Amino acid sequence: MQACTRVDLPDYKMTQVKKFARYPVFASTVFLIALVSALPARAQTIVCLETTLGDICMELLESEAPVTAQNFLTYLQQGSYRESFFHISEPESPAYLQAGRFVDTGTGGNSALLEIFKRAPITNESSVSNLRGTVAAVPDDPTNPDSTTSQFLINLTDNTSFDTANGGYTVFARLIGNSLEDVADIMSAFPAITLGLEGLTRVPVIDVLSPAVDSPRFIIFDAYVFDGDLDDFLNNNGGSDGGDGGTDGGTDSGTDGGTDEGDGGATDPGDGTLYEDAVCVDTNVGEFCMALFPDRAPATVQNFLNYVTSNRYDSTIVHRSVPNFVIQAGGYTAEPLGAGIQKDPVVQNEFGLSNLRATVAMARIGGQVNSATSEWFVNLVNNSQLDFVDGGFTVFAEVITGMSVVDAISNLPRTNQQNFLGNAFGELPVTDQDNDGLDADDLVLINRVYVTDVIVSDIDNGTGSDGDGDSGVTTTATYQPLSQSFTMPVYVGDSLYRFIMRQAPNDVLTFSVDTSSIVALTDVGQETATMDLDAGTLVVPSISVKGKVFNDVTFDMTVYETLTFRLSGFTRATE
Repeated sequence: MQACTRVDLPDYKMTQVKKFARYPVFASTVFLIALVSALPARAQTIVCLETTLGDICMELLESEAPVTAQNFLTYLQQGSYRESFFHISEPESPAYLQAGRFVDTGTGGNSALLEIFKRAPITNESSVSNLRGTVAAVPDDPTNPDSTTSQFLINLTDNTSFDTANGGYTVFARLIGNSLEDVADIMSAFPAITLGLEGLTRVPVIDVLSPAVDSPRFIIFDAYVFDGDLDDFLNNNGGSDGGDGGTDGGTDSGTDGGTDEGDGGATDPGDGTLYEDAVCVDTNVGEFCMALFPDRAPATVQNFLNYVTSNRYDSTIVHRSVPNFVIQAGGYTAEPLGAGIQKDPVVQNEFGLSNLRATVAMARIGGQVNSATSEWFVNLVNNSQLDFVDGGFTVFAEVITGMSVVDAISNLPRTNQQNFLGNAFGELPVTDQDNDGLDADDLVLINRVYVTDVIVSDIDNGTGSDGDGDSGVTTTATYQPLSQSFTMPVYVGDSLYRFIMRQAPNDVLTFSVDTSSIVALTDVGQETATMDLDAGTLVVPSISVKGKVFNDVTFDMTVYETLTFRLSGFTRATE
């Protein structure tokens, strides 16, 4: 337990930091008036992309470009844009930011970059001009306007030449709030590097001093649909009620843990998110729970529930574990060891959601698309490559709590028992390796699988049971989207304090110490940040941001009088 006493830093001028609304009304009004003169009446669907710099929010123009808007929404609902990143047009005066083609699987180097799984191309709907602040679809073939799939761009200037080039680029949305000035413009001003893939010649990175191929890029972590109209959005400071991953925004695909009514029936009981009819898996290593996606994979969910409610998953084993890939279960009993469970007829493949970390998908026979029966697996990392195999593996659920248990299972030693139990047991995780032979007590036992209502703490974010949303990894600080702040222990000289760092109202990279809340701490061996007032630096060993862990996070002091620092670099933790 940390001993806390209120204290003032020695020999330091304290000034209380004032807090402002995330989206100033005046700036938003000026921005919207400028667009109203050029664009048709607004639609009501508001989509926000959660990026490294902050949320980029846009209003879909469903009346002017209905097919293109729905196409974009479908990619978003499938989770296709998660872990994708932005690149820019040219080094001087960038005209646009572009995204939606590649995702970063987090394994390092160009081999980690995979193209997004593409739906069939759609027809061109060019009617609205490509003015600053609009969002347009990008054809895969520049000479064919009817080749649009997943790519899109944000116009940073008036790009009216796009209105006529090869049939015109279809504008399907426009940015709202301060998304343009606070995020897109700032992102385009960062140094850019070249990656060895087509189209990635100008990729902005967060590394001002020495930008390199491995410098952190501007990632789209997630996306959500704001539950309300434009006035609600502006009055709620940019939809901050949806900015925590959609826990009450409610209309995204369910790739955020099933928070809409069709994907697990989640509601907000006040002290956490309630997932109705979730499924929990009780093992001898610990318990994890998942939210189901009946609207995305109805036949697969019903098939899975048939096994659950008939107790056929009880007293089975996790029979496969591949680190940095998957753990797999649902096929074999503990007693007798290795016997197959009773199986129902195969279920038709229903691929729609990407195989990202913590999602749960059905296993199949190699090369046979419609061959899933009882076996399922949990993705340990972003396995987007599975979206391209034989029509894609059907994701039907996502782990909402206990992902740290899944990780613990994946870290167990493994044994090859193919000679004794069959080909399915080449990567069998074991909890105990003794000399009395292999029996059920040595394995990962699934005691029971059952349907229940689960309340998940809002700060857990469905990725771990330790409460900081980072799959069991203890971090120095956790960024809280609603308060736009993070709290951490920090050494200033030889003294240890608790600091609350609050985000600046108009600069998502800048944070100031809330000097009214500084307390002294006793060092109990926790990981701590370091603030060097002479050098003007703040170094935080690790920060969790919506379940993503960033290491060696460095800030440079910009205003000494208010202890204000600006982000200058970090490294992305390997997932």
